[in-house]
Amino acid sequence: MKRKLTFPAMALALVVGFSACDLEVTNPNQADRARALASPDDVETLISSAYQQVWAIGHYWNNPNFAFNHMSSRHTATWGNMGMNDLGREPREVLPNAPSYRWAYVFEANWGDAYSGISASSDGLRALNEGLEIGPGGERNARAEVFAKFNQAMLNCLLALWYDQAFIIDETTDVAAPLTTVPYDQMMDVALAKFDETIGLANGSSFNLEPEWINGNPLSNNELADLAVSYKARCRANEARTGADAATTDWSAVMTDATNGMQNLTIVGEDASSDTPWWDGMKGLATGRSTWHRMHMDWAGMADQSGEYQDWLTFPTEQRTARQMTFNDVRYPAANVDGTFGTLVDGVNHDYSATIIFRPERGTYRQSHYGDARNDAYLNSCDQCWFGPIVHLSEQEMAGYRAEAAFRMGDIPTTTSILNATRVPAGLAAVVDAGTVPNDAGGGCTPRKRYDVQGRCGDLRDALIYEHFETVFWVTGGLEFFHGRRFDILPAGTGLHLPIPAADLEVLQQDIYSFGGVGNPGSAGTPTPIVIPGNLDSALERAAFSLGRIEQRREQLNTSKSAGLIVR
Repeated sequence: MKRKLTFPAMALALVVGFSACDLEVTNPNQADRARALASPDDVETLISSAYQQVWAIGHYWNNPNFAFNHMSSRHTATWGNMGMNDLGREPREVLPNAPSYRWAYVFEANWGDAYSGISASSDGLRALNEGLEIGPGGERNARAEVFAKFNQAMLNCLLALWYDQAFIIDETTDVAAPLTTVPYDQMMDVALAKFDETIGLANGSSFNLEPEWINGNPLSNNELADLAVSYKARCRANEARTGADAATTDWSAVMTDATNGMQNLTIVGEDASSDTPWWDGMKGLATGRSTWHRMHMDWAGMADQSGEYQDWLTFPTEQRTARQMTFNDVRYPAANVDGTFGTLVDGVNHDYSATIIFRPERGTYRQSHYGDARNDAYLNSCDQCWFGPIVHLSEQEMAGYRAEAAFRMGDIPTTTSILNATRVPAGLAAVVDAGTVPNDAGGGCTPRKRYDVQGRCGDLRDALIYEHFETVFWVTGGLEFFHGRRFDILPAGTGLHLPIPAADLEVLQQDIYSFGGVGNPGSAGTPTPIVIPGNLDSALERAAFSLGRIEQRREQLNTSKSAGLIVR
Protein backbone atom coordinates (compact mmCIF):
# COMPACT_ATOMS: atom_id res chain seq x y z
CA MET A 1 0.00 0.00 0.00
CA LYS A 2 1.22 3.49 -0.80
CA ARG A 3 2.65 5.19 2.26
CA LYS A 4 0.86 8.24 3.60
CA LEU A 5 2.33 11.68 2.94
CA THR A 6 2.74 14.07 5.86
CA PHE A 7 3.87 17.70 5.78
CA PRO A 8 2.86 21.11 7.16
CA ALA A 9 -0.61 22.30 6.24
CA MET A 10 0.79 25.57 4.95
CA ALA A 11 2.74 23.58 2.34
CA LEU A 12 -0.47 22.03 1.10
CA ALA A 13 -1.95 25.52 0.98
CA LEU A 14 0.85 26.49 -1.37
CA VAL A 15 0.04 23.62 -3.69
CA VAL A 16 -3.74 23.90 -3.87
CA GLY A 17 -4.26 27.59 -3.21
CA PHE A 18 -5.73 27.14 0.28
CA SER A 19 -6.32 30.78 1.13
CA ALA A 20 -5.06 30.65 4.73
CA CYS A 21 -1.50 30.10 3.53
CA ASP A 22 1.17 32.46 4.86
CA LEU A 23 4.29 31.00 3.24
CA GLU A 24 6.39 33.84 1.83
CA VAL A 25 5.93 33.19 -1.87
CA THR A 26 4.33 36.03 -3.81
CA ASN A 27 1.10 35.10 -5.55
CA PRO A 28 -0.21 37.94 -7.74
CA ASN A 29 -3.44 36.02 -8.43
CA GLN A 30 -4.39 35.41 -4.78
CA ALA A 31 -6.70 38.01 -3.27
CA ASP A 32 -6.06 39.25 0.25
CA ARG A 33 -8.08 36.88 2.44
CA ALA A 34 -9.22 39.45 4.99
CA ARG A 35 -10.45 41.81 2.28
CA ALA A 36 -12.13 39.06 0.27
CA LEU A 37 -14.04 37.80 3.31
CA ALA A 38 -14.98 41.18 4.76
CA SER A 39 -18.16 41.69 2.74
CA PRO A 40 -21.14 39.38 3.37
CA ASP A 41 -22.06 39.49 -0.33
CA ASP A 42 -18.50 38.54 -1.28
CA VAL A 43 -18.57 35.58 1.11
CA GLU A 44 -21.86 34.42 -0.37
CA THR A 45 -20.41 34.74 -3.87
CA LEU A 46 -17.33 32.79 -2.77
CA ILE A 47 -19.50 29.95 -1.46
CA SER A 48 -21.88 29.94 -4.41
CA SER A 49 -19.02 29.77 -6.93
CA ALA A 50 -17.62 26.55 -5.43
CA TYR A 51 -20.09 24.41 -7.33
CA GLN A 52 -18.49 25.60 -10.56
CA GLN A 53 -15.50 23.43 -9.59
CA VAL A 54 -17.82 20.41 -9.32
CA TRP A 55 -19.10 21.27 -12.78
CA ALA A 56 -15.59 21.72 -14.19
CA ILE A 57 -14.44 18.31 -12.95
CA GLY A 58 -17.45 16.61 -14.49
CA HIS A 59 -17.75 18.44 -17.80
CA TYR A 60 -14.60 20.19 -18.99
CA TRP A 61 -12.13 18.69 -21.44
CA ASN A 62 -8.93 19.77 -19.62
CA ASN A 63 -9.07 16.92 -17.11
CA PRO A 64 -8.97 13.08 -17.12
CA ASN A 65 -12.45 12.56 -18.59
CA PHE A 66 -11.49 11.82 -22.21
CA ALA A 67 -8.42 9.73 -21.41
CA PHE A 68 -10.10 7.68 -18.70
CA ASN A 69 -13.15 7.04 -20.84
CA HIS A 70 -10.72 5.72 -23.44
CA MET A 71 -9.15 3.57 -20.71
CA SER A 72 -12.60 2.08 -20.06
CA SER A 73 -12.67 0.87 -23.72
CA ARG A 74 -15.86 2.82 -24.30
CA HIS A 75 -14.60 5.93 -26.09
CA THR A 76 -11.65 5.85 -28.48
CA ALA A 77 -9.42 8.39 -30.21
CA THR A 78 -5.74 8.67 -31.11
CA TRP A 79 -5.20 12.39 -30.59
CA GLY A 80 -2.59 13.46 -28.08
CA ASN A 81 -4.88 16.10 -26.57
CA MET A 82 -6.20 15.28 -23.11
CA GLY A 83 -3.69 12.42 -22.88
CA MET A 84 -5.91 10.17 -25.01
CA ASN A 85 -3.14 8.72 -27.15
CA ASP A 86 -0.82 7.96 -24.23
CA LEU A 87 -3.33 6.71 -21.67
CA GLY A 88 -5.40 4.75 -24.20
CA ARG A 89 -2.46 2.87 -25.72
CA GLU A 90 -2.37 -0.93 -25.56
CA PRO A 91 -0.68 -2.68 -23.96
CA ARG A 92 -1.25 -0.32 -21.07
CA GLU A 93 1.67 1.75 -19.83
CA VAL A 94 2.43 3.48 -16.54
CA LEU A 95 0.41 6.69 -16.27
CA PRO A 96 2.89 9.48 -17.22
CA ASN A 97 2.71 11.45 -13.99
CA ALA A 98 5.57 13.92 -14.48
CA PRO A 99 5.81 17.73 -14.23
CA SER A 100 7.20 17.88 -17.76
CA TYR A 101 4.43 15.77 -19.30
CA ARG A 102 2.80 17.75 -22.10
CA TRP A 103 -0.71 16.90 -20.99
CA ALA A 104 0.01 17.19 -17.27
CA TYR A 105 -3.33 18.90 -16.75
CA VAL A 106 -4.89 15.42 -16.98
CA PHE A 107 -3.38 14.75 -13.54
CA GLU A 108 -3.60 18.27 -12.14
CA ALA A 109 -6.99 19.70 -13.14
CA ASN A 110 -9.30 17.69 -10.88
CA TRP A 111 -6.93 18.00 -7.93
CA GLY A 112 -6.58 21.77 -8.26
CA ASP A 113 -10.25 22.36 -8.99
CA ALA A 114 -11.38 20.22 -6.06
CA TYR A 115 -9.18 21.98 -3.53
CA SER A 116 -10.03 25.38 -4.99
CA GLY A 117 -13.72 24.68 -4.34
CA ILE A 118 -13.04 23.16 -0.91
CA SER A 119 -10.96 26.22 0.00
CA ALA A 120 -13.71 28.62 -1.06
CA SER A 121 -16.36 26.69 0.87
CA SER A 122 -14.18 26.35 3.95
CA ASP A 123 -13.23 30.02 4.02
CA GLY A 124 -16.89 30.94 3.71
CA LEU A 125 -17.88 28.64 6.56
CA ARG A 126 -15.07 29.99 8.71
CA ALA A 127 -16.37 33.52 8.17
CA LEU A 128 -19.87 32.43 9.14
CA ASN A 129 -18.56 30.71 12.25
CA GLU A 130 -16.79 33.94 13.21
CA GLY A 131 -20.10 35.79 13.24
CA LEU A 132 -20.51 37.14 9.72
CA GLU A 133 -24.14 37.83 8.82
CA ILE A 134 -25.33 37.50 5.21
CA GLY A 135 -28.51 39.50 4.73
CA PRO A 136 -30.43 41.37 7.44
CA GLY A 137 -29.96 39.54 10.71
CA GLY A 138 -28.12 36.76 8.87
CA GLU A 139 -31.27 35.63 7.04
CA ARG A 140 -29.20 34.04 4.25
CA ASN A 141 -26.67 32.36 6.55
CA ALA A 142 -28.43 28.99 6.58
CA ARG A 143 -28.52 28.80 2.79
CA ALA A 144 -24.83 29.70 2.54
CA GLU A 145 -23.87 27.15 5.21
CA VAL A 146 -25.83 24.32 3.57
CA PHE A 147 -24.48 25.04 0.10
CA ALA A 148 -20.90 25.28 1.38
CA LYS A 149 -21.17 21.90 3.12
CA PHE A 150 -22.84 20.42 0.03
CA ASN A 151 -19.88 21.52 -2.10
CA GLN A 152 -17.39 20.17 0.43
CA ALA A 153 -19.18 16.80 0.26
CA MET A 154 -19.17 16.74 -3.54
CA LEU A 155 -15.52 17.71 -3.90
CA ASN A 156 -14.33 15.24 -1.26
CA CYS A 157 -16.27 12.56 -3.12
CA LEU A 158 -14.62 13.50 -6.42
CA LEU A 159 -11.15 13.36 -4.86
CA ALA A 160 -12.00 9.90 -3.51
CA LEU A 161 -13.24 8.70 -6.90
CA TRP A 162 -10.30 9.99 -8.94
CA TYR A 163 -7.22 9.79 -6.67
CA ASP A 164 -5.64 7.10 -4.56
CA GLN A 165 -5.21 9.44 -1.58
CA ALA A 166 -5.87 13.04 -0.62
CA PHE A 167 -6.01 15.53 2.25
CA ILE A 168 -8.99 16.25 4.47
CA ILE A 169 -9.48 20.01 4.63
CA ASP A 170 -12.40 22.02 5.92
CA GLU A 171 -13.15 25.08 8.04
CA THR A 172 -11.76 23.35 11.15
CA THR A 173 -8.32 22.62 9.64
CA ASP A 174 -5.42 23.88 11.75
CA VAL A 175 -3.02 25.32 9.21
CA ALA A 176 -0.18 25.27 11.78
CA ALA A 177 -0.37 21.49 12.28
CA PRO A 178 0.94 18.76 9.97
CA LEU A 179 -1.51 17.20 7.55
CA THR A 180 -1.42 13.58 6.46
CA THR A 181 -3.00 12.06 3.37
CA VAL A 182 -5.67 9.46 3.85
CA PRO A 183 -6.59 6.71 1.35
CA TYR A 184 -9.54 7.17 -0.97
CA ASP A 185 -11.93 5.08 1.14
CA GLN A 186 -11.43 7.39 4.12
CA MET A 187 -11.95 10.41 1.86
CA MET A 188 -15.23 8.87 0.76
CA ASP A 189 -16.27 8.36 4.39
CA VAL A 190 -15.71 12.08 4.94
CA ALA A 191 -17.74 12.91 1.83
CA LEU A 192 -20.68 10.70 2.85
CA ALA A 193 -20.68 12.18 6.35
CA LYS A 194 -20.76 15.69 4.91
CA PHE A 195 -23.63 14.70 2.64
CA ASP A 196 -25.57 13.51 5.68
CA GLU A 197 -24.83 16.78 7.46
CA THR A 198 -25.95 18.70 4.38
CA ILE A 199 -29.20 16.75 4.10
CA GLY A 200 -30.03 17.29 7.78
CA LEU A 201 -29.33 21.02 7.64
CA ALA A 202 -31.17 21.47 4.34
CA ASN A 203 -34.31 19.69 5.51
CA GLY A 204 -34.30 21.86 8.64
CA SER A 205 -34.09 25.12 6.69
CA SER A 206 -36.19 27.06 4.21
CA PHE A 207 -34.62 28.69 1.18
CA ASN A 208 -34.18 28.67 -2.58
CA LEU A 209 -30.83 28.73 -4.33
CA GLU A 210 -30.17 31.57 -6.71
CA PRO A 211 -30.69 30.22 -10.27
CA GLU A 212 -27.06 30.78 -11.26
CA TRP A 213 -25.61 28.73 -8.37
CA ILE A 214 -26.48 25.51 -10.22
CA ASN A 215 -27.32 27.21 -13.45
CA GLY A 216 -31.03 27.31 -14.21
CA ASN A 217 -31.96 25.43 -11.03
CA PRO A 218 -33.32 27.58 -8.19
CA LEU A 219 -33.57 24.50 -5.99
CA SER A 220 -35.49 24.65 -2.73
CA ASN A 221 -33.86 23.44 0.47
CA ASN A 222 -35.70 20.11 0.15
CA GLU A 223 -34.71 19.72 -3.51
CA LEU A 224 -31.07 20.38 -2.62
CA ALA A 225 -31.34 17.67 0.04
CA ASP A 226 -32.75 15.30 -2.59
CA LEU A 227 -29.86 16.13 -4.92
CA ALA A 228 -27.40 15.34 -2.12
CA VAL A 229 -29.13 11.96 -1.63
CA SER A 230 -28.63 11.12 -5.33
CA TYR A 231 -25.01 12.19 -5.16
CA LYS A 232 -24.55 9.83 -2.22
CA ALA A 233 -25.75 7.00 -4.46
CA ARG A 234 -23.38 8.04 -7.26
CA CYS A 235 -20.41 8.40 -4.92
CA ARG A 236 -20.93 5.18 -2.98
CA ALA A 237 -21.63 3.05 -6.07
CA ASN A 238 -18.54 4.25 -7.94
CA GLU A 239 -15.96 4.10 -5.15
CA ALA A 240 -14.85 0.45 -5.57
CA ARG A 241 -11.59 -0.13 -7.47
CA THR A 242 -12.17 -3.84 -8.16
CA GLY A 243 -14.90 -6.44 -8.13
CA ALA A 244 -13.69 -7.59 -4.74
CA ASP A 245 -14.05 -4.04 -3.43
CA ALA A 246 -17.53 -3.77 -4.93
CA ALA A 247 -18.59 -6.84 -2.99
CA THR A 248 -18.07 -4.85 0.23
CA THR A 249 -20.04 -1.79 -0.91
CA ASP A 250 -23.22 -1.04 1.05
CA TRP A 251 -25.55 -1.73 -1.87
CA SER A 252 -28.61 -1.46 0.34
CA ALA A 253 -27.70 2.17 0.97
CA VAL A 254 -27.10 2.68 -2.75
CA MET A 255 -30.56 1.27 -3.50
CA THR A 256 -32.20 3.53 -0.91
CA ASP A 257 -30.43 6.69 -2.05
CA ALA A 258 -30.88 6.00 -5.79
CA THR A 259 -34.60 5.47 -5.13
CA ASN A 260 -35.26 8.42 -2.84
CA GLY A 261 -33.02 11.08 -4.35
CA MET A 262 -33.50 13.46 -7.25
CA GLN A 263 -33.82 11.57 -10.53
CA ASN A 264 -32.97 14.24 -13.09
CA LEU A 265 -30.92 17.43 -13.09
CA THR A 266 -30.38 19.49 -16.22
CA ILE A 267 -28.11 22.52 -16.33
CA VAL A 268 -28.84 25.49 -18.56
CA GLY A 269 -25.79 25.62 -20.81
CA GLU A 270 -24.57 28.93 -22.18
CA ASP A 271 -22.43 30.06 -25.08
CA ALA A 272 -18.87 29.23 -24.05
CA SER A 273 -17.51 32.24 -25.90
CA SER A 274 -19.28 34.48 -23.35
CA ASP A 275 -16.84 33.38 -20.62
CA THR A 276 -19.52 31.44 -18.78
CA PRO A 277 -18.53 28.37 -16.74
CA TRP A 278 -21.71 26.55 -17.80
CA TRP A 279 -20.62 24.67 -20.90
CA ASP A 280 -19.93 21.00 -21.51
CA GLY A 281 -16.72 20.16 -23.34
CA MET A 282 -17.33 16.42 -23.22
CA LYS A 283 -20.77 16.43 -24.81
CA GLY A 284 -19.58 18.98 -27.33
CA LEU A 285 -16.58 16.92 -28.44
CA ALA A 286 -17.59 13.30 -27.84
CA THR A 287 -20.12 12.87 -30.61
CA GLY A 288 -20.19 10.36 -33.41
CA ARG A 289 -19.80 12.99 -36.11
CA SER A 290 -17.06 14.82 -34.25
CA THR A 291 -13.32 14.70 -34.81
CA TRP A 292 -12.80 13.58 -31.23
CA HIS A 293 -14.80 10.42 -30.68
CA ARG A 294 -15.67 6.96 -31.92
CA MET A 295 -17.07 3.99 -30.04
CA HIS A 296 -14.42 1.48 -29.05
CA MET A 297 -14.84 -1.89 -30.77
CA ASP A 298 -14.96 -3.51 -27.32
CA TRP A 299 -18.10 -1.51 -26.59
CA ALA A 300 -19.98 -2.00 -29.86
CA GLY A 301 -18.71 -5.58 -30.07
CA MET A 302 -20.96 -6.72 -27.21
CA ALA A 303 -23.94 -6.06 -29.49
CA ASP A 304 -22.44 -7.44 -32.73
CA GLN A 305 -24.37 -10.24 -34.47
CA SER A 306 -22.08 -10.65 -37.49
CA GLY A 307 -19.11 -12.33 -35.79
CA GLU A 308 -16.82 -9.53 -36.96
CA TYR A 309 -15.98 -8.49 -33.40
CA GLN A 310 -15.05 -12.03 -32.40
CA ASP A 311 -12.83 -12.31 -35.50
CA TRP A 312 -11.30 -8.92 -34.63
CA LEU A 313 -10.32 -10.33 -31.23
CA THR A 314 -8.38 -13.21 -32.81
CA PHE A 315 -5.83 -10.81 -34.33
CA PRO A 316 -2.85 -9.43 -32.41
CA THR A 317 -3.76 -6.02 -31.03
CA GLU A 318 -1.57 -4.09 -33.46
CA GLN A 319 -3.19 -5.85 -36.45
CA ARG A 320 -6.80 -5.06 -35.55
CA THR A 321 -8.69 -2.67 -37.81
CA ALA A 322 -12.20 -1.21 -37.82
CA ARG A 323 -14.98 -3.64 -38.76
CA GLN A 324 -18.53 -3.25 -40.02
CA MET A 325 -20.99 -5.11 -37.82
CA THR A 326 -24.71 -5.87 -37.62
CA PHE A 327 -26.99 -5.40 -34.62
CA ASN A 328 -30.38 -6.41 -33.28
CA ASP A 329 -30.37 -3.44 -30.90
CA VAL A 330 -32.23 -0.51 -32.52
CA ARG A 331 -29.99 1.89 -30.64
CA TYR A 332 -27.29 0.90 -33.18
CA PRO A 333 -27.24 1.61 -36.94
CA ALA A 334 -29.07 -0.87 -39.14
CA ALA A 335 -27.51 -2.35 -42.27
CA ASN A 336 -29.17 -1.70 -45.61
CA VAL A 337 -31.91 -4.08 -46.68
CA ASP A 338 -29.50 -5.87 -49.00
CA GLY A 339 -27.01 -6.28 -46.17
CA THR A 340 -24.52 -3.78 -47.57
CA PHE A 341 -22.93 -0.94 -45.66
CA GLY A 342 -23.58 2.03 -47.90
CA THR A 343 -25.87 4.67 -46.42
CA LEU A 344 -27.05 3.19 -43.15
CA VAL A 345 -29.98 4.18 -41.01
CA ASP A 346 -28.63 5.68 -37.79
CA GLY A 347 -29.68 4.06 -34.57
CA VAL A 348 -31.39 5.77 -31.65
CA ASN A 349 -28.08 6.33 -29.87
CA HIS A 350 -25.38 5.52 -32.40
CA ASP A 351 -24.36 6.34 -35.94
CA TYR A 352 -22.14 4.81 -38.61
CA SER A 353 -19.41 6.45 -40.68
CA ALA A 354 -17.44 4.84 -43.47
CA THR A 355 -14.66 7.37 -42.84
CA ILE A 356 -11.79 6.43 -40.54
CA ILE A 357 -10.57 9.59 -38.78
CA PHE A 358 -7.78 8.40 -36.49
CA ARG A 359 -4.06 8.15 -37.18
CA PRO A 360 -3.14 4.55 -38.09
CA GLU A 361 0.44 4.80 -36.79
CA ARG A 362 -1.01 5.28 -33.29
CA GLY A 363 -2.90 2.00 -33.42
CA THR A 364 -5.51 0.84 -35.90
CA TYR A 365 -7.06 -1.13 -33.02
CA ARG A 366 -8.47 2.22 -31.88
CA GLN A 367 -10.28 2.87 -35.14
CA SER A 368 -14.03 2.38 -35.42
CA HIS A 369 -16.94 3.09 -37.75
CA TYR A 370 -19.36 3.76 -34.90
CA GLY A 371 -20.03 6.78 -32.75
CA ASP A 372 -22.47 8.11 -30.22
CA ALA A 373 -25.05 10.43 -31.76
CA ARG A 374 -27.17 11.34 -28.74
CA ASN A 375 -25.14 14.49 -28.05
CA ASP A 376 -24.93 15.77 -31.61
CA ALA A 377 -27.00 18.80 -30.63
CA TYR A 378 -24.09 20.13 -28.59
CA LEU A 379 -21.80 19.92 -31.58
CA ASN A 380 -24.40 21.46 -33.87
CA SER A 381 -25.33 24.38 -31.59
CA CYS A 382 -22.33 26.26 -32.99
CA ASP A 383 -18.57 25.79 -33.11
CA GLN A 384 -17.17 25.57 -29.56
CA CYS A 385 -20.48 26.79 -28.07
CA TRP A 386 -22.28 23.87 -26.47
CA PHE A 387 -25.23 25.86 -25.19
CA GLY A 388 -28.68 24.52 -24.36
CA PRO A 389 -29.91 21.97 -21.79
CA ILE A 390 -27.07 19.83 -20.40
CA VAL A 391 -27.86 16.56 -18.64
CA HIS A 392 -25.99 16.48 -15.33
CA LEU A 393 -27.80 13.66 -13.54
CA SER A 394 -30.25 11.28 -15.17
CA GLU A 395 -33.05 8.94 -14.20
CA GLN A 396 -31.35 6.20 -16.21
CA GLU A 397 -28.18 6.62 -14.16
CA MET A 398 -30.15 6.23 -10.92
CA ALA A 399 -32.00 3.24 -12.41
CA GLY A 400 -28.65 1.68 -13.27
CA TYR A 401 -27.52 1.93 -9.65
CA ARG A 402 -30.80 0.38 -8.49
CA ALA A 403 -30.41 -2.49 -10.95
CA GLU A 404 -26.82 -3.11 -9.86
CA ALA A 405 -27.70 -2.89 -6.18
CA ALA A 406 -30.54 -5.39 -6.65
CA PHE A 407 -28.28 -7.75 -8.60
CA ARG A 408 -25.49 -7.65 -6.03
CA MET A 409 -28.01 -8.26 -3.23
CA GLY A 410 -29.55 -11.22 -5.08
CA ASP A 411 -32.85 -9.56 -5.98
CA ILE A 412 -33.08 -10.90 -9.53
CA PRO A 413 -36.72 -9.90 -10.27
CA THR A 414 -35.96 -6.24 -9.52
CA THR A 415 -32.79 -6.40 -11.61
CA THR A 416 -34.56 -7.87 -14.64
CA SER A 417 -37.49 -5.45 -14.33
CA ILE A 418 -35.19 -2.42 -14.44
CA LEU A 419 -33.07 -3.78 -17.30
CA ASN A 420 -36.07 -4.78 -19.40
CA ALA A 421 -37.41 -1.22 -19.21
CA THR A 422 -34.65 -0.21 -21.65
CA ARG A 423 -33.89 -3.56 -23.31
CA VAL A 424 -37.34 -4.35 -24.67
CA PRO A 425 -37.93 -0.94 -26.34
CA ALA A 426 -34.55 -1.43 -28.02
CA GLY A 427 -35.81 -4.62 -29.67
CA LEU A 428 -33.99 -7.03 -27.35
CA ALA A 429 -35.45 -10.07 -25.66
CA ALA A 430 -36.49 -9.60 -22.04
CA VAL A 431 -34.17 -11.14 -19.48
CA VAL A 432 -35.98 -13.39 -17.03
CA ASP A 433 -33.37 -14.77 -14.63
CA ALA A 434 -29.66 -14.75 -13.81
CA GLY A 435 -28.82 -17.18 -16.59
CA THR A 436 -28.00 -16.74 -20.28
CA VAL A 437 -29.87 -13.96 -22.06
CA PRO A 438 -32.48 -15.32 -24.51
CA ASN A 439 -32.24 -14.88 -28.27
CA ASP A 440 -33.60 -11.68 -29.75
CA ALA A 441 -36.48 -11.77 -32.22
CA GLY A 442 -34.05 -11.29 -35.11
CA GLY A 443 -31.96 -14.27 -34.02
CA GLY A 444 -28.80 -14.12 -31.98
CA CYS A 445 -28.39 -12.64 -28.52
CA THR A 446 -27.50 -9.29 -27.00
CA PRO A 447 -25.18 -8.79 -25.31
CA ARG A 448 -22.45 -11.24 -26.03
CA LYS A 449 -19.67 -11.66 -23.51
CA ARG A 450 -17.06 -8.94 -23.57
CA TYR A 451 -13.62 -9.91 -24.96
CA ASP A 452 -14.95 -13.39 -25.85
CA VAL A 453 -13.60 -14.79 -29.15
CA GLN A 454 -16.27 -17.52 -29.06
CA GLY A 455 -19.08 -14.97 -29.15
CA ARG A 456 -21.01 -16.68 -26.38
CA CYS A 457 -24.27 -15.15 -25.22
CA GLY A 458 -23.96 -13.14 -22.02
CA ASP A 459 -25.76 -13.71 -18.75
CA LEU A 460 -27.60 -11.28 -16.48
CA ARG A 461 -24.33 -9.76 -15.25
CA ASP A 462 -23.30 -9.06 -18.86
CA ALA A 463 -26.73 -7.57 -19.57
CA LEU A 464 -26.29 -5.30 -16.53
CA ILE A 465 -22.90 -4.12 -17.80
CA TYR A 466 -24.25 -3.61 -21.31
CA GLU A 467 -27.32 -1.60 -20.32
CA HIS A 468 -25.22 0.65 -18.12
CA PHE A 469 -22.88 1.26 -21.05
CA GLU A 470 -25.84 2.03 -23.29
CA THR A 471 -27.79 4.33 -21.00
CA VAL A 472 -25.04 6.29 -19.21
CA PHE A 473 -22.70 8.06 -21.59
CA TRP A 474 -21.03 11.40 -20.79
CA VAL A 475 -23.65 12.26 -18.17
CA THR A 476 -20.68 13.36 -16.11
CA GLY A 477 -16.99 12.56 -16.29
CA GLY A 478 -15.62 9.25 -15.10
CA LEU A 479 -18.82 7.16 -14.85
CA GLU A 480 -17.79 4.75 -17.61
CA PHE A 481 -14.32 4.24 -16.11
CA PHE A 482 -15.60 3.83 -12.56
CA HIS A 483 -18.13 1.28 -13.81
CA GLY A 484 -15.46 -0.68 -15.68
CA ARG A 485 -13.06 -0.92 -12.76
CA ARG A 486 -15.63 -2.23 -10.27
CA PHE A 487 -16.74 -4.91 -12.75
CA ASP A 488 -13.11 -5.91 -13.52
CA ILE A 489 -13.55 -5.32 -17.26
CA LEU A 490 -10.77 -2.76 -17.84
CA PRO A 491 -7.94 -3.92 -20.13
CA ALA A 492 -5.04 -5.57 -18.30
CA GLY A 493 -2.59 -3.12 -16.79
CA THR A 494 -5.02 -0.19 -16.62
CA GLY A 495 -4.27 2.12 -13.69
CA LEU A 496 -7.19 2.15 -11.27
CA HIS A 497 -6.94 5.79 -10.21
CA LEU A 498 -4.79 8.91 -10.46
CA PRO A 499 -1.76 9.59 -8.27
CA ILE A 500 -1.25 12.94 -6.58
CA PRO A 501 -0.02 15.21 -9.41
CA ALA A 502 3.74 15.18 -9.89
CA ALA A 503 3.99 18.97 -9.85
CA ASP A 504 2.48 19.05 -6.36
CA LEU A 505 4.62 16.17 -5.11
CA GLU A 506 7.70 17.99 -6.36
CA VAL A 507 6.76 21.13 -4.44
CA LEU A 508 6.34 19.00 -1.31
CA GLN A 509 9.59 17.11 -1.96
CA GLN A 510 7.85 13.75 -2.04
CA ASP A 511 8.53 10.80 -4.32
CA ILE A 512 6.66 11.01 -7.59
CA TYR A 513 4.69 7.82 -8.16
CA SER A 514 2.13 6.48 -10.59
CA PHE A 515 -0.08 3.50 -11.46
CA GLY A 516 -0.73 1.04 -14.24
CA GLY A 517 1.38 -0.75 -16.78
CA VAL A 518 1.22 -4.41 -17.76
CA GLY A 519 3.55 -6.61 -15.73
CA ASN A 520 4.09 -4.30 -12.75
CA PRO A 521 4.30 -6.04 -9.37
CA GLY A 522 1.05 -6.77 -7.63
CA SER A 523 -1.85 -5.23 -9.50
CA ALA A 524 -2.52 -2.34 -11.81
CA GLY A 525 -3.17 -0.22 -8.75
CA THR A 526 0.24 -0.82 -7.16
CA PRO A 527 2.26 2.43 -6.91
CA THR A 528 5.31 2.44 -9.16
CA PRO A 529 7.94 5.15 -8.47
CA ILE A 530 8.99 6.66 -11.79
CA VAL A 531 11.21 9.61 -10.84
CA ILE A 532 13.09 10.84 -7.79
CA PRO A 533 12.30 14.17 -6.08
CA GLY A 534 14.12 17.36 -7.05
CA ASN A 535 15.96 19.73 -4.74
CA LEU A 536 14.43 22.49 -2.60
CA ASP A 537 15.30 25.32 -4.99
CA SER A 538 13.55 23.67 -7.91
CA ALA A 539 10.59 22.83 -5.70
CA LEU A 540 10.19 26.46 -4.63
CA GLU A 541 10.44 27.62 -8.22
CA ARG A 542 7.76 25.12 -9.13
CA ALA A 543 5.67 26.35 -6.20
CA ALA A 544 5.70 29.92 -7.43
CA PHE A 545 4.54 28.66 -10.81
CA SER A 546 1.89 26.38 -9.30
CA LEU A 547 0.22 29.24 -7.45
CA GLY A 548 -0.88 30.73 -10.76
CA ARG A 549 -2.03 27.54 -12.40
CA ILE A 550 -5.76 27.98 -11.81
CA GLU A 551 -5.77 31.42 -13.38
CA GLN A 552 -3.61 30.18 -16.24
CA ARG A 553 -6.00 27.28 -16.88
CA ARG A 554 -8.91 29.69 -17.06
CA GLU A 555 -7.05 31.88 -19.53
CA GLN A 556 -6.19 28.83 -21.63
CA LEU A 557 -9.84 27.77 -21.60
CA ASN A 558 -10.94 31.21 -22.76
CA THR A 559 -8.35 31.16 -25.53
CA SER A 560 -9.35 27.69 -26.67
CA LYS A 561 -13.02 28.64 -26.71
CA SER A 562 -12.42 31.60 -29.00
CA ALA A 563 -9.82 29.99 -31.23
CA GLY A 564 -11.03 26.38 -31.28
CA LEU A 565 -9.14 23.30 -30.08
CA ILE A 566 -6.25 22.07 -32.18
CA VAL A 567 -6.14 18.34 -32.84
CA ARG A 568 -2.69 16.87 -32.23
